[in-house]
Amino acid sequence: MTDRLIAFDSIHQALRAEKEFLKAGMKFELTPTPREISASCGQSIVLSDMELPLAIKIISREIIKCRGVYAADFSQRIFEKID
Repeated sequence: MTDRLIAFDSIHQALRAEKEFLKAGMKFELTPTPREISASCGQSIVLSDMELPLAIKIISREIIKCRGVYAADFSQRIFEKID
C-alpha cells in the first residue's frame, strides 16, 4: 500500500486543500471518498507516501479539517486509517 488518502467531511475542505496543494506544486488526485471509509458524500485526495508529510504540514498550517489519513490499496479496496 503506497497510496495515501486524505478524507474530508466536506467538498469545501477538500477544495481548500486542493488549492494549497496546487500552490505547493504537489502531485495528487481529488476523488470521492470510498464507501469503505464513509457513506457520506465527502471528498478525498489521493497522493503518494512521499507527498504526505508536506500535505499534513499544509493541512495543519491552513487549519483544514480532515476526517483522517488512510493507507489505500485501491485494487483490493482496503483502506487502513494511519493517523
